[in-house]
Amino acid sequence: MKEKIRSIAYDVGFDLVSFVAGHLDYKTILEYSDWLTSSFYGEMHYLSNYGMKKFYPELIEPWVKSIIVVGASYFNSSLVSLPSEEYGRVAMYAWGEDYHIVLKLMLEDFVRKLKSEIKKEFSYRIFSDATPLYEKGFALRGGMGFQGKNTCIINPKIGSFFFIGEVLTDLEIEEDKSLGFRGCGKCSLCIDNCPTDALTPYVLNANRCISYLTIEYKGIISEELALKIGDWIFGCDICQLVCPFNKILYVNKLNSKIERFYRNIKPFLNLKEVMKIPSNNQFRKIFKNKAILRAGRRGLIRNAIIVAVNNKAKSLKDDIAKLIYDKDEVIAKTAKWALDRF
Repeated sequence: MKEKIRSIAYDVGFDLVSFVAGHLDYKTILEYSDWLTSSFYGEMHYLSNYGMKKFYPELIEPWVKSIIVVGASYFNSSLVSLPSEEYGRVAMYAWGEDYHIVLKLMLEDFVRKLKSEIKKEFSYRIFSDATPLYEKGFALRGGMGFQGKNTCIINPKIGSFFFIGEVLTDLEIEEDKSLGFRGCGKCSLCIDNCPTDALTPYVLNANRCISYLTIEYKGIISEELALKIGDWIFGCDICQLVCPFNKILYVNKLNSKIERFYRNIKPFLNLKEVMKIPSNNQFRKIFKNKAILRAGRRGLIRNAIIVAVNNKAKSLKDDIAKLIYDKDEVIAKTAKWALDRF
């Protein structure tokens, strides 16, 4: 049955498939709890939600016997450079359509084809990111990859640029073997290249992470960190881009098979256009079905102002000056800071 399931998953467009039966081990639970205790999660308090449901799928649904964990590469081998100083860079996972939408449709298609193929009804629930499960823990347990020093799951064949989804099911499927802890050896490129020193080996301090600051954090970013954000207006890929397992993907010209995800891609955002977004409603219309919605109008305009400063885009001074009167205090104060820097 496992090979049949894998074949269907590959046909749908997934690149990786692994199987888990049971809950996560005590060591994994303890490591996650220690990370929460350290307050490295910033203001992402939702990461402590759901209690033991994160580690015990049977607490989510009592009938669960197996988890089918799938991975879909979103890597694009196009080497793109910033059009001008009036643009900000977007993390690769947000170039296309919101992956929550894309993966949900793929998972539904996968389950539909699986039912048709095995001619058997079964209970299931599908998840992708917005889930009680500690996804990374289950992906590691099922052998999808190993954890790198940048804390991402690294698959030796397709690197770390992949989405993860799960199907909880009452089908009894034999568990795959974990790859075990391979580690990254003496390589420390991700740590050495992180502009904000957010990484220590295998541990991320989200409080200093550019992705966290530009997406999840809604407050005023300190000058120390703002000046290190560089041209990243939404997210950051640095710790993945420098990883040897991902560098080889450029050589091999690997490209994602998720056609829907790569419709109307936007590797960059025009800073002037972002700064002119007048309201939250207009922001939601512009970025409908995009992961960029997560930052909100406040976050994205704040980020655009910071990137303008870092890019030395003096042509945008007048646009920034108008924002010191914005009703949003974070935007207004960031704009005033930017004018002082200019």
